Amino acid sequence: MKTPINMLETIAAELVENTSLLEFIFQNSPDNGEIDNHLCCLIRSMQKTSDKAYEYINQYDFKGEVNK
Repeated sequence: MKTPINMLETIAAELVENTSLLEFIFQNSPDNGEIDNHLCCLIRSMQKTSDKAYEYINQYDFKGEVNK
């Protein structure tokens, strides 16, 4: 059974992978201003969510409680 920290690590890793795929699509798609703007917003959002997940992971102490 996965621990909460393992679950957060899995989610964060998936976000990083999905962000990389979106960046690849952005770099290799024809120029279309509207689509580019939406992709950029989605990439930024996923990066922020990933950063937040890693912050939670770093705050988690070995007792399974979040540091205050």
